[in-house]
Formats: sequence, C-alpha cells, structure tokens
Amino acid sequence: MKTLIIAALLAGTAFAFIQPSQAACSTCQIQTKKASATAGKFDYSISCTDDSSGDEKISKVTAGSDEEAIKMAQSKC
Repeated sequence: MKTLIIAALLAGTAFAFIQPSQAACSTCQIQTKKASATAGKFDYSISCTDDSSGDEKISKVTAGSDEEAIKMAQSKC
C-alpha cells in the first residue's frame, strides 16, 4: 500500500512540471494581404519572430480572416 501511495505521489509530481506547449512564434505581423482565387478568402504573407532564436520566418497562408491567418502562421513556425 505504501508503494502505491508513493508511486501516485511521484506521478503527480511529474505532471506538475509538464508545461503545455507554447507557440514558438508569439509575435507575427501581416506583410501582405491579397484577394484569393477562393471566394471569401485572402492570400497572406506573414512575418513571425521565433521566440527561441529571434529569427524571422515568413509564412504564406490562405485564410478567411486576419486572426485565422496569424494562427495558421504561428502553427507553421
């Protein structure tokens, strides 16, 4: 019984140190926005700064709104 309690406490402690994954690029800016061939969508060129290295990454995405485009670019980063 003691072993079971100790194992449960150790497992709980391990989960306490696990952090949810964070976006690698928290800062993104729209560089260009043009009407897409798809109705109701736009073609974007978005510049994101990598949080860990400081490098600038350019993503090209097609989305229906600015917010959606930025989320897509952040997920590519």
